[in-house]
Amino acid sequence: MKLLLGGLCLSWAVVLSFSYPWMKHIPNITEDELSQGHTHPNHAGFPNRCDGLGFDAITLDEQGVTYFFRDAFLWRGFQAPAQFINETWSGLPDHIDAAFRMHHKNSPEQHDRMFFFKGNHVWQYNGNKPEGQFLIQDKFHGVPDNLGAAVECPQGECQHDSVLFFKGDTTYLFDLSTKTVKVRPWTGTHQCTAAMRWIDRNYCFQGSNFTRFNPHTGQAFENYPKDARNYFMRCEGRGHGNKTADPSIYNRCSNRSFDEFNEDELGRVYAFRANVYFRLDSKRDGWHPWQIHSTWPSLHGKIDGVFTWNKKIYFIQGSQLFIYKAEAQYTLIEGYPKPITEELGISGAGVDATFICPGTSLLYVIRGNRVQSVNLEQTPRVLDNGFQIGHSHVDGAMCNTEGIFIFVGTNYYKYSSTKELEAQTETPDPHSISVDFMSCVH
Repeated sequence: MKLLLGGLCLSWAVVLSFSYPWMKHIPNITEDELSQGHTHPNHAGFPNRCDGLGFDAITLDEQGVTYFFRDAFLWRGFQAPAQFINETWSGLPDHIDAAFRMHHKNSPEQHDRMFFFKGNHVWQYNGNKPEGQFLIQDKFHGVPDNLGAAVECPQGECQHDSVLFFKGDTTYLFDLSTKTVKVRPWTGTHQCTAAMRWIDRNYCFQGSNFTRFNPHTGQAFENYPKDARNYFMRCEGRGHGNKTADPSIYNRCSNRSFDEFNEDELGRVYAFRANVYFRLDSKRDGWHPWQIHSTWPSLHGKIDGVFTWNKKIYFIQGSQLFIYKAEAQYTLIEGYPKPITEELGISGAGVDATFICPGTSLLYVIRGNRVQSVNLEQTPRVLDNGFQIGHSHVDGAMCNTEGIFIFVGTNYYKYSSTKELEAQTETPDPHSISVDFMSCVH
């Protein structure tokens, strides 16, 4: 599909290394480079992606690199010049209609594969290696030919791992588990000529504009469309920036401490600071400080505690508890927020941090140097007396299959279990949050 779209430039950065399963080793772009932007060299006779003529497709590959396609050309990342499509993916036609990166962890032979569409055919690649050319009806039965756009939709954003296909005024949701199609006549995503998912945001491109939309409902977000040339790449005379009195909030590599961390039951990992959050598990695709309320409606400002239990995510803010359903997009449960005294048995002052370990119903609440617990399956819920720890103050805490992480200032401390946390009289060696969690280079 043809699109009259200009350039693009959000704050992206591709990242470095983590020590745990959801931490990958990937090249890094610094935030200084991002804030300054990049120029885009052009070869004679090759197109310029800032010329307003747009793209036929946009997708990320298995390494988190974004590709922009137009006619026989593509642009790799956000500063490389145009090159021929066949230099990267041999065997593709000179012009494609749509492209996406598969997200289907229950099917390893399909997960992270690249799919390219033209007419009634689809090409499958593992990295740059071709794995076959198919009829669209054989690979994605019920999806029409001559598509306008396509984008992956992981479980948690859609009900199950799925793909959204766009043609004209109609969206086709293809469930990867059941191999069934549901037609969605969404008005917020009509006439998409390209689509992309970046971190946990979905965008429909129409001409030189783009619109963020909810992949579960198709609803367009407020204050869109926006001119893509101000956001997704560096174009002369264009751009945007974060407007904040304290830029250390938005700079993940600053020395400012984080307020909380959380890993949910779908493996989504979040770091919270002031009124923004960073998504950690999708870091191969880049970094961006999102406003908390943009993902969790009605939630504004600093988070005191956060934990996930029974397919819900719980936030403690002051004396109030917010509970959101976490199945397909986050939805605040009716009647909340409610007082933490009534809901969790926490009386007195607020909390410094909370955590709950996978497969348990025991919530741990940290206040000062004391850790108390409450069983969420019991009624009424009552905090026990708890135990003291070697930290006089804690900023945040998180528990996953790797152990318990206690966050203090710019460092974190790792414990194998609550028994070790209780028994240890001296704190273990500190580790850098910015290096190990936020992939910063010092």
